[in-house]
Amino acid sequence: MTTIHLLGSEGFIGRALKRESGSLSLHCWSHRQADPEHHFDLLDPTSWQALLNRRPTHVILLSWPGLPNYQEPFHVTRNLPACIELVEQLAATGLQRLVVAGTCYEYGLQHGPLKENQFTDPVNCYAIAKDSLRRFIASLNTKQAFQWCWARIFYPFGDGQDPNSLLPSLQRAIDQGDTEFAMSSGRQIRDFIPVEQVAQILLQLSTDSLAQGVYNCGSGLPVSLRELAEERIANSLSSITLKLGVYPDRQDEPLAFWADTSKINKLR
Repeated sequence: MTTIHLLGSEGFIGRALKRESGSLSLHCWSHRQADPEHHFDLLDPTSWQALLNRRPTHVILLSWPGLPNYQEPFHVTRNLPACIELVEQLAATGLQRLVVAGTCYEYGLQHGPLKENQFTDPVNCYAIAKDSLRRFIASLNTKQAFQWCWARIFYPFGDGQDPNSLLPSLQRAIDQGDTEFAMSSGRQIRDFIPVEQVAQILLQLSTDSLAQGVYNCGSGLPVSLRELAEERIANSLSSITLKLGVYPDRQDEPLAFWADTSKINKLR
C-alpha cells in the first residue's frame, strides 16, 4: 500500500484529514511531534532529514507557519523559500505525487464564481507567497517528472477551527448566554465548506492519478456571513441578536466570491 506523507498533521485541516483517512496509509509529520520519526518543522531544514530518508513518493503539504496573519511579509521572505527548497529536495529523492494546500485569496479581488483557469492577482502577502509557490511547482514539473495538484481552499469550518473566527466566536457568545453578538456588516458572500469535505478532497487528489493541476476546494454554494450566523443561531435555539456593522468589512477581499466546483466534481 502506498504511504501518503502528511506534512502539517496537527493543524486544523491536518487533524480533519487524519479523521477522514480511513484505510489509507498515512505517515503524519508535524512540528508539534517530539518523536524524530514524526517531527517536521518547515522552518528548520535539519528536521527534514527523517522525511527525506524515507524517500516519500506521495506527499500532502499543509505546513505553513504564521496564519492567520495574512499581511505579514514573512510569508514571502521566510515560508516561500522554505517550501521551494523542500519541494526541490522531495523531487530529488523520488517524489511521484504532490498535493499542496493553496488559498482562494490567490484570485485577489475578483467577484462572483471563480474558476481555476482565471488569472490570479493576490493582494496579501500570504496569497502572493502561495501563488508564487504554485508557479514554481509548475515550472519545476517541466524538469522533474512528478504529478502535482494544487487545492485552492475557500472557507473551511468545523472542529478545531481558529477560536477567533466567526462561527466559534458566535457559538461562544451563545454558550455564555450573551444577548448580542457584534460583527461586520454581514453582507459579504463567501464559500464555506466543512473541514471534513476539504480533507476528503485532499485525500482524493493524493490518490487519483487522473487529478492534475489546480482545483477549487469549496462548496460552490454562496452564502452571506449574516445568513451563516443566523443559521447557527437558529440551530442553537438561541435568542441572541446580531449587532451588524460594529466591525469594518475587510478591504483585501471582494464583497462576493465563491468556488466554481465543476472541475473537482468531474473527479467524484
